[in-house]
Amino acid sequence: MKQETVHADKVQLAYAGILSKATTLGMILVALGYIVYVFQLMPLSVQIDQVAGNWGLRASEFHHKVSGAPYGWSCFNQAGNGDVLSYISIIYLGIVTMMCLVAAGIAFLREKNMIYTLISFVQVAVLILAAAGVLSGGH
Repeated sequence: MKQETVHADKVQLAYAGILSKATTLGMILVALGYIVYVFQLMPLSVQIDQVAGNWGLRASEFHHKVSGAPYGWSCFNQAGNGDVLSYISIIYLGIVTMMCLVAAGIAFLREKNMIYTLISFVQVAVLILAAAGVLSGGH
């Protein structure tokens, strides 16, 4: 049986290279954030028993009931707390897609493929606007 050889282009390699490194780093950060949180190696803004006792609430109800819980981008002001540090590691994983799209956009630009370059950077812009709350859809 003949084995097929699969060749990846430069854009795929750029995307995959960033994805591999960034997700590996992300998983390390998540694990470290979890350890810091569970073993309370840093002060917590919300105690573990408060989180567990209000686990079934919607996010808005949780923030109303539990004082000190980071909300939205305010978490970056509280990065010295163990629970917030864990939360920021999850945010980092969400940013990995944008990092990959930027790498792909640069690779498309080097190939002078302007349509795909534009699509890549428009996707990044939409993700940034959505994360900033500009594209909330009225919610």
